[in-house]
Amino acid sequence: MTSTRQREAAIKVVIDRIEGDLAVLVLYDDDRVKFNLPLQYLPKGVRGGDHLRMSFTVDEESREAEKQKIEELYEELLGKKPKS
Repeated sequence: MTSTRQREAAIKVVIDRIEGDLAVLVLYDDDRVKFNLPLQYLPKGVRGGDHLRMSFTVDEESREAEKQKIEELYEELLGKKPKS
């Protein structure tokens, strides 16, 4: 397994309300920022007023794998490597 440098960030959100299968989330630090997220992606039993921490990680391995696939397709279609 290769070691990759991972970049991460976390935000705190509050569940404003549940509408059917969607949770309406509000950014804790800025209530002007709202977004919907299907309940299937949240912990079971969440409800309005719950506070959640969401984290994001840049997935370098996935990005590189996708880049490699694109380069291979480019080479297959055009017979040459793309300029980087």
